[in-house]
Amino acid sequence: MSKERQKLGLVLEGGGVKGAYQIGALMAIRELMVDFDGVAGTSIGAINGAIFLEGGYAKLFDVWNEIKTNTVFDLSDEELDELNGLDLRPAILKIVAEKRLKTFKMLESSYLKSQKFFETIVNEDDIRASGKDYGLVAFNISDMQPFEKMMSEIDEGKLVDYIIASATFPIFPPKVIDEKKYIDGGVYDNMPINLLTRHGYDKMLVIRTNVESKQPKRKVEGNPNLFYIIPKEDLGPAMAFSKTRIHAYMQMGYDDTKELMENGLSEFLLG
Repeated sequence: MSKERQKLGLVLEGGGVKGAYQIGALMAIRELMVDFDGVAGTSIGAINGAIFLEGGYAKLFDVWNEIKTNTVFDLSDEELDELNGLDLRPAILKIVAEKRLKTFKMLESSYLKSQKFFETIVNEDDIRASGKDYGLVAFNISDMQPFEKMMSEIDEGKLVDYIIASATFPIFPPKVIDEKKYIDGGVYDNMPINLLTRHGYDKMLVIRTNVESKQPKRKVEGNPNLFYIIPKEDLGPAMAFSKTRIHAYMQMGYDDTKELMENGLSEFLLG
């Protein structure tokens, strides 16, 4: 009797513009014609995962090829420098989210611009029609509880709202859904391996945006079979959405992944 095939999951870490690294990695993986059964992500990872299920590798590449700073934010260079200078550790972000620093109230128009941008590129019907599992993490600051859900657990018509909530950087106004306020899931779990583990996945490819020394806050539950793609060097600020950075990160992701394909990744994905 043949051994039952393990479900293969894809986990995408949050990290703002550093999510471009994941696009490069996935473009390399595309050459293997791998079929993922499900995707889970936080923040930009949730957005990348949604676009991936909706339109595949090609749409991911096209969307990121069009992104630049003024596509996502309505900020001056000085304001971006101030934003990128923030301490982005989850514990600090949580405090910022609770207290809403007055200094950053001027960012509200920028938040609306970024929200509208992502609403135009993510389509709930297409994601649900993919036939794949999809999960995300946001954080409910009304109840101070994490929101860790698979698409099948989210009411129809509200998936895009929760995707945007997952990527709502805490200095921006929270995303309000059913009278509850939500912010970036990175304050709780920026790399949602456990979400897929709890839903029957024990084999996952994890594409990070942070270097190995930046360990996630949540411990991995159980004993899943994991393969990590990790940037070899720190990718810098999360909010610097310049074309130069995006293309550089995509190339780094591609090159790192091609190297790993010769060192166990291909066997992991195709085995």
